[in-house]
Amino acid sequence: MTFSIITVTYNSRKFLAETMRSVVSQEYSDFEYIVIDGGSTDGTLDILKGFAAQDARIRWISEPDDGISDAFNKGLKLAAGEVIGILNSDDTYAVGALDAVAAAFAADPACDVVHGDMIRFQGDTPLYRLKPAPLDERVWHDMPVNHPATFVRRKVYERIGLFDTGLKVAMDYDLVLRLYRAGCRFCYLERVLANMRYGGASDARFLEARREVFAVTVAAGYPRWRAGSWFVIKAGMNITKNLLRQLGLHTLIRLHPKFKQHRGEN
Repeated sequence: MTFSIITVTYNSRKFLAETMRSVVSQEYSDFEYIVIDGGSTDGTLDILKGFAAQDARIRWISEPDDGISDAFNKGLKLAAGEVIGILNSDDTYAVGALDAVAAAFAADPACDVVHGDMIRFQGDTPLYRLKPAPLDERVWHDMPVNHPATFVRRKVYERIGLFDTGLKVAMDYDLVLRLYRAGCRFCYLERVLANMRYGGASDARFLEARREVFAVTVAAGYPRWRAGSWFVIKAGMNITKNLLRQLGLHTLIRLHPKFKQHRGEN
């Protein structure tokens, strides 16, 4: 089984080397690594050139794009692997992640999507292990999977389409909703596959993300009044969670079943 791993980046010099190192150091070696840069000016390109010079599996381009969705799609159009993973430029894969995912796909060839747990970080400090939500009717108002810890067969993208370039924050939610509605088979792997820092677009622009989720679900046929109710509930939950995190009250956040105490996993 071959993987295509895609990282999109823009002025990400601070964490990019750590991200790329987590990919190229995977024991499972049958992958290509595609990095899509939006025209960085902060030294990011020096990092890309350095890694590419040492590893022939790395391909990269640097040019202006029309946002994250457009950058994702550029990577997908270049991808040749059977399975695609998308890893943002300040996140990392856990040790052994690709081995575990390849084994999961091999064990169940009917799987379209393999996904797992994720450690959330504040800077370099691990806060908690984030479990996915059940894939049921809650998908209409909640992102059920951890996107950096999610791997999708390339033929599925060919069937359901790429990311919606009209969405600037919630494009991953829209994709997962389309996967769910298309009847794709999700296979949960109960282990940590990725690590994700707070501070990305979905964290900093959560109200915009909720507005996009509202628009996506209504366009897909979800009742507007229900979508509106969940917008209010989820926005309030985001505000509360961010406040608790800023105050360092992570124990209270862990009362939610999705957030488990981190116990030193990779």
